Amino acid sequence: MQFLNASKELSINNSTYKKAVMFYVWEAYKHDLNSGDITTKYFLPNKSKTIIAEIVSNEDGILAGMEESEWFLSKLGIKIVKKLKDGSPLKSGSIIFRLKGSASKILASERTLLNLIQRMSGVATATKKMSLKLPKNIKLLATRKTLWGILDKKAVVVGGGGTHRMNLSDAVLIKDNHISLTPNLEKSLRNVFKKVKKVRFIEIELESSAEVESFLEIYKKLKSEFDFNQNIVVMLDNFTPANLKKVVPRLTRIGVSIELSGGITESNVKRYNIKGISAISSGAITTKANSLDISLSI
Repeated sequence: MQFLNASKELSINNSTYKKAVMFYVWEAYKHDLNSGDITTKYFLPNKSKTIIAEIVSNEDGILAGMEESEWFLSKLGIKIVKKLKDGSPLKSGSIIFRLKGSASKILASERTLLNLIQRMSGVATATKKMSLKLPKNIKLLATRKTLWGILDKKAVVVGGGGTHRMNLSDAVLIKDNHISLTPNLEKSLRNVFKKVKKVRFIEIELESSAEVESFLEIYKKLKSEFDFNQNIVVMLDNFTPANLKKVVPRLTRIGVSIELSGGITESNVKRYNIKGISAISSGAITTKANSLDISLSI
């Protein structure tokens, strides 16, 4: 299932990812700074004084956002004296960063820096908690239901999950709305298999046992026409565990990978530990993740 994990692209060294960091971090900093930090400017007598500050975790969790934070701090000329690594387990009182720089720069960057680490660490923590309830052969995936785009996806990877689609051009995902708009599913699938090249996977969402039956018939025909060199995935959406046990063996026999989606959370994920499942996608690990409690002190 490595094709559902594009984690190598989630680095500052990748231009697309760097643009996302610029958007979610640097632009947020500029928006927050606006025309300047007037509190520091008029309250502190020596705002250029060099100070030491610590970023500290106030609760347990999984650390994420370090590469992005280091990039941000380097742009501001703030020196990192001490740091932890992405994926480090945090305890209350863990020192994440020790920083050295001018009072004005550190105070101006404080909120943006904390928002970044709190958000990404919260997503990584939620991912880790849910991943621990799955066997190693089932990968927990992020969806595109994200607050911070591919930064959320990076945090999911740090927490032990996978990425799924990075964007609309990265892979084919035929969902219920696509199916409802085509007059001929077989013809549309044939067109995809014929014309789509060099994507990480081709996936179709199915929502009922009847749709599975229809897909099986169509896929058998198409398989005789095409020498598949694509990764083919079936997403079973909102199936009950009982229904999954009926349809999953039939899908695994034709050689497709199987992903589950729809209302799967940390509280019920163990019910979906079913033989033949390759991955589970959950919007909850990004949409319902709480920011980790992290603070800065001088």
